[in-house]
Amino acid sequence: MKDELRYFFRPGRDLLPDKSEALRYMGYRSGADNEAFERLYEECLGEFMAAASYKAVARPAHINKDGELLDFGFCRIENGNLAKNLTGCRVCWLFAATAGAGIDRLIRRYSVLSPAKAMIIDCIASSAVEVWCDEVCRELAHSSGACKPRFSPGYGGVSLDYQKGILAFLDAGRKLGLTLTDSLLMTPKKSVTAFVGIKDQTGIEEIE
Repeated sequence: MKDELRYFFRPGRDLLPDKSEALRYMGYRSGADNEAFERLYEECLGEFMAAASYKAVARPAHINKDGELLDFGFCRIENGNLAKNLTGCRVCWLFAATAGAGIDRLIRRYSVLSPAKAMIIDCIASSAVEVWCDEVCRELAHSSGACKPRFSPGYGGVSLDYQKGILAFLDAGRKLGLTLTDSLLMTPKKSVTAFVGIKDQTGIEEIE
């Protein structure tokens, strides 16, 4: 496998968010208004799926390790949690995935018109981007062999400062339209970057 970008795309109507996760994000509890809520949820889901446009880009990177210091070529990170996650890996995928800018516009619109719908759509979108990331990881594992669980900046002590280097390495601004705010959060908001370790002897050591 060459050291090249891989691109993934799915129309919004082709991927169903995880409803149980969306409900968990919104702290929903069953009650007397279940029927009314279900109608509102389905209405929000339909609007979300019409607005979503799933895209992702991935690129492999070699890992040079010195204890907890990891050198990916485009950046160096010293972090025990990430080092533990990538134990047994000499190569990892870097990827960025998004549910698209249309979701940000939809949430902004309903933040004015209906805060309840804005909240429901926001939670559906949070669930949906996780489902999308899971699908991308399955595709990456299919092409390269068994992979470790994904690990994102902002967790486990890995600073969001690394987002800039990851997005540049992936050319995510041009490929996905991903940008960073001054506080290092991504736009579109429903987006994820991650490291995905590839277990040794799974066939991509020949990266040039």
